[in-house]
Amino acid sequence: MAQQEGKIPLSKKGKREMSPFIGHELLYDYLSGILDDERKSAVEDHVKFSRDAQLDLNKIQNGEIYAKQLSDTIVSQPIIEQINTPSTYLTVLMQKSNFDRWPQGLKWGLEALVVVAVIVTLLTVAPWQKVLQIGMSGNTKEVVLAEVAKTEKVAQVEDKPQFVDEEPKTEKPLQTPKPLPTVDVKATPATTAVAAKPSATPAAPVAAKVAAATPAKKEADEGSDSEGATSGGFLYRGEIAVTNLSVVGPKITEKVKELGGRKAGGVELGWQKSPTSTYYHFTLPEAKYQDLTTFLGTYGKVHVNKEKHPRVMPDGIIRLIITVDEDKK
Repeated sequence: MAQQEGKIPLSKKGKREMSPFIGHELLYDYLSGILDDERKSAVEDHVKFSRDAQLDLNKIQNGEIYAKQLSDTIVSQPIIEQINTPSTYLTVLMQKSNFDRWPQGLKWGLEALVVVAVIVTLLTVAPWQKVLQIGMSGNTKEVVLAEVAKTEKVAQVEDKPQFVDEEPKTEKPLQTPKPLPTVDVKATPATTAVAAKPSATPAAPVAAKVAAATPAKKEADEGSDSEGATSGGFLYRGEIAVTNLSVVGPKITEKVKELGGRKAGGVELGWQKSPTSTYYHFTLPEAKYQDLTTFLGTYGKVHVNKEKHPRVMPDGIIRLIITVDEDKK
């Protein structure tokens, strides 16, 4: 170590030899040339007789030479750019796995496995049905034309005036068409005249007329009955009890609108008849009827009856009246 000002110099009286520990600690200072003369000579004496000190001194000299050579090293610009480039997960994985040192056959096998996995995933996920439908241009055009025509028809139905709200169902028998008026043969003058005559010859035409009128009457009655059975439409009338009507009611209203439902009466959709009852009178595409019943079934048991009704709805459209009540349980 270098002698500092204000420090007591090494005593010359009773001078002792330098210990191996102190000698080793002063080797670097000795090579740096910062020791005073007395310590320098003491380290030199220690190095002459110590093999370990000579080896350590040689190592320190080699380290200084190597450090000096490193300071003169010039790093090329591509290497600097590569060092500054942030590493990705893929590059780190490749470095950790030493992919470059793998056998060529193993590399090809891994690449083939990756390609097969990508192809299988593509074949599984791709919507091939839609692709095939796009390829069949003729059928696609026919379907589009049919859908456009149906949409226009539905739009025309929605432009019609709304229906009048109906009261809850009452027990009434279905109305049957009135029978056609029949001819009272006895009341006609011709019949009276025939009855007054004793001859049987003119009675034959009258009997033929009565017989001809009877089948005609039967056919008219049958025709009116069959027409009454086939004419007219249907009304879906249902009811459901739910829990927490104030929360469920708006959800049912939104679902009906989402499925294409339109109010069919004078009141709004989801009219509050009473604090515990809500009234829905609306039309709906027939294709959405099952979706509606499935949705209502999540809140309670739905009771829907299909009733005959004189009002006829357009094709593909049905009319419903549903009452939603608060569950009394």
